[in-house]
Amino acid sequence: MSFLITFSSHIGRSRRKKDSLFSEYFYSSHRIWYGDRPLHPEILSVAKGSFKRSSRYNDGIRGNGYIVNALEAALWTFWYDDNFFEKGARDTVNLGDNTDTTAAIYGQLAGAFDSYENLSLKCVERLYAKKFINT
Repeated sequence: MSFLITFSSHIGRSRRKKDSLFSEYFYSSHRIWYGDRPLHPEILSVAKGSFKRSSRYNDGIRGNGYIVNALEAALWTFWYDDNFFEKGARDTVNLGDNTDTTAAIYGQLAGAFDSYENLSLKCVERLYAKKFINT
């Protein structure tokens, strides 16, 4: 039972962190970080949450080789991964199109957000450089 409470608490904290990070107002609230140069309109659309569409491919979420689309697809997967790396990685591949780029972006986002320690043992065992990462 304590595992479920701890797990639920972690999921709640993670969702709140994602909500804050992916607020449609994040860019405008931190505009000073970007100086005088505005974001490109396509990037601004992503920053405001275009990736939060729930129907994925049918809603236009696809990583087709164009970097903005790959970013949007990776963010979509990250937003809807339920804080499980394996689910996010699988969903990224299932989007189709240019999955290697989209998966690389997703993996970097998820890794930075959740850290290596939160990967399942199954994922850790499959890592290429796991001995290096452990040191």
